[in-house]
Amino acid sequence: MTIHIRHVRVEDDLGAIAGLFHDSVHVLAIPFYDEAQRKAWAPDVSDLARWRTNLAKMEMLVAEDEEGLCGFLGYEPDGHVAQLYTASRCARRGIASMLYERVEAQWRAAGVERLFAEVSLAARPFFDRQGFVVVEEERVERNGVMLTRFVMEKRLKASAV
Repeated sequence: MTIHIRHVRVEDDLGAIAGLFHDSVHVLAIPFYDEAQRKAWAPDVSDLARWRTNLAKMEMLVAEDEEGLCGFLGYEPDGHVAQLYTASRCARRGIASMLYERVEAQWRAAGVERLFAEVSLAARPFFDRQGFVVVEEERVERNGVMLTRFVMEKRLKASAV
């Protein structure tokens, strides 16, 4: 499996991103969230206009193979990991790590000192492995249903000049 990482092409990738998000939540988050929580988090009908608006607010890298998108990471220049999802067919293959490492390198080069993310129960082990620590556990409402997530951060050491 050859993985290619590139910047998102919003109009070309929009449907695939929404589908990957739905798949990831409804398959990979099963051990962490019940069906009602997963449906509230990722409804069966995707709001593509909302996705388009959200994607305009961030940078995004996507990973793809011969079959299509394998994952995506949305981020902001200030060190915020806004979204990180992997397709269930590509799970446990290092896709999230490839995307994350690429973006962390950009932040390091830009001198960003603090990275942060709002992390689901499903994603927490990944962020733990990347060196993030929990700042706060919080409960958030999605479509009338409460979900647990974590505010996590990672401090980057300043590089010697």
